[in-house]
Amino acid sequence: MVKTSKSMAYIKLLRLPLLLLIAASQLIVHYLFTTNIVRLDYDLPLLQLVLIIATTASIAAGGFVINDYYDMRIDEINHPLKRIVGNEIEKHQVMNLYIGLFIISIVLSLALGFVSGNFSNSFILATVIGLLWFYSSSYKRTLVIGNLIISLAVALIPFFLAIYESKYIMPWYAEKLTMNGIVVTFEKLNEATPTITANYIIVGYVSLFVFATTFVHEIIRSLYEEKGEREMECHSFPIVYGQNTAKLICYAMLALINIVCFVSIINNFEVLRLNTVSYYLCTVMALSGALVMFLKSAENPKDYNICLTIAKLLIFSGVAYGIIYALNNPNDYIG
Repeated sequence: MVKTSKSMAYIKLLRLPLLLLIAASQLIVHYLFTTNIVRLDYDLPLLQLVLIIATTASIAAGGFVINDYYDMRIDEINHPLKRIVGNEIEKHQVMNLYIGLFIISIVLSLALGFVSGNFSNSFILATVIGLLWFYSSSYKRTLVIGNLIISLAVALIPFFLAIYESKYIMPWYAEKLTMNGIVVTFEKLNEATPTITANYIIVGYVSLFVFATTFVHEIIRSLYEEKGEREMECHSFPIVYGQNTAKLICYAMLALINIVCFVSIINNFEVLRLNTVSYYLCTVMALSGALVMFLKSAENPKDYNICLTIAKLLIFSGVAYGIIYALNNPNDYIG
């Protein structure tokens, strides 16, 4: 086996490209969704935005590391030449790295709570850290629960910003009123409520899309890793119900995702405009069709790896819609 350099091994272990995508996703949510919803001169303080991205990235990196640590045996069976833990990096070094990332994540989440004056955000992040640990150590090997946990964790990447910024919009609005010489009253503050609701709804739609597509991705991942997971007595959809049933669940989920997207576009066409229809046809529908086609004929890990790549593109297409949303610059929100 040809070993890569130590630095490259750590880059692979930490999934650096995926961490960059996570950062890009949160930047899209802030600058292309929330900022366009609130308008005026709204902007989240840079320090808070940086802390949110850094915390999310460190939590995700820790999740990747601990997942590979517990999946060492599965990886040894499925792709022994590509296994990092135990080959490129010693087990104890991987655990030490996770502990370091765990500490960094906790410190950053507490710093975010301190800077924002709202430690409930820190509690949400700490909960995600715990869920990722239990997912890797046990829940990943249980039917449905593991899929739901990782789907929820990924969906929280965009939605956490909606939660965080919605709590920030009200005091920001009060400050704007004061600066303009307007007396701050409950009636005046209530004027910001539709904006906060819009932020939750629009980013919520995106997060729901990410949740559903991640669920599909996780079923395909189980198909890809079936040999090793079967050896380790995991209870995934392919092992419990068979490959054909697992594929049927993916088809049904993809059909449901496309139906919901189509109905939402039709009901809000005046707001979303033709750009959204074009984006949907060229990304969500096209990628869904390609995924069904490749998944139907998939028989080996190489085939399923192609399906996983398409599924990842489908997940990110939901967040990338922010570009089209910003171009539309709608005057109303989805209801």
